Amino acid sequence: MNSRLGKIVDLKQPQLPATKIKQKLNEIYVNPKCPIFNYVNSLAADTSKETVTRCLQAIAKHTGYTDFYEINWAEITSTDLNSLIHNLKDKELSPKTISLYVSVVKGVCEHAYLLGQISRLQLDGVLKVKGETGYRIKKHQVISRSSFQGLLERIASSNPTNRNKMLRDLALFHILIGTGLRRSELATIEISSLVLELSNEDRVTVNTQYLKIIGKGNKERYVAIHPITKIALEDWLNIRGIKPGPLFVKVPRSGNIDVENSNPLTGSAIYELCKKYNTVAPHSLRRSYATWLDEKGVKISRISKLLGHSKEVTTAMYIVDEDSKAFEDVLNNLF
Repeated sequence: MNSRLGKIVDLKQPQLPATKIKQKLNEIYVNPKCPIFNYVNSLAADTSKETVTRCLQAIAKHTGYTDFYEINWAEITSTDLNSLIHNLKDKELSPKTISLYVSVVKGVCEHAYLLGQISRLQLDGVLKVKGETGYRIKKHQVISRSSFQGLLERIASSNPTNRNKMLRDLALFHILIGTGLRRSELATIEISSLVLELSNEDRVTVNTQYLKIIGKGNKERYVAIHPITKIALEDWLNIRGIKPGPLFVKVPRSGNIDVENSNPLTGSAIYELCKKYNTVAPHSLRRSYATWLDEKGVKISRISKLLGHSKEVTTAMYIVDEDSKAFEDVLNNLF
């Protein structure tokens, strides 16, 4: 594949401004004649655009390049794609990761064909290449209930002089573990998603048991709000207020909150908070939510709906069960 990766598609053409789609996608330049730009721009979700961008950079790295703009996409053949697969297998990448990279290469090539840069015969050859099959058992982290209490204590002790930030972060992690939301979903929640009431004492209360979420694929779903989660959320709302805008906003060191200028807490910022408080990643908190419910006997079909999964088999992969328990089940119950 390396021999065919010349600079035939140069997105940094002098006649086109080096305009970027978005700051967070700062490696994708706007160029209507570029298959990379057209492919990424065809994706509906920002998270999908970010994933593809990371995949493209990884593909470039694995093929000996520093930038995916150096790849000669217009000359890639099925032989090159198969060589990439063998290369990735030799590096012991998981079948799922290899299939994802293959899918991304196919996506770029499809748009190269639409731009008239490759032939139909060349595209058909690329599309017939199959990604790697099989899967690897991956050990996912989950957080125990006692560890979650430790997390809450660390949040409180880490913000002794900034009560507003403490209440925001307490509410944020309560919602992550108490609803199983993706960090991208949490970052985009608006106040309008909640049914709020203002008492005579100007106390904000959440007058609903559910939270409306717009998830992946623009799918709408409702997740239940546990009473403990609700208390933490109300504590934050009584600091934030009920002005329209994102539910979670940035809180500076001063503690002053500026909702009107819309300073939403991004998905990346939520990930950094997990690192700051020395806890598992946001997606592991989502897995913890599924695992906790499974431990209490909740049907997997219901957990699947709460997580926004279209297939229960996906949900089953989220539930972490210790191998030792499974072995004990066999020894104690099989005969």
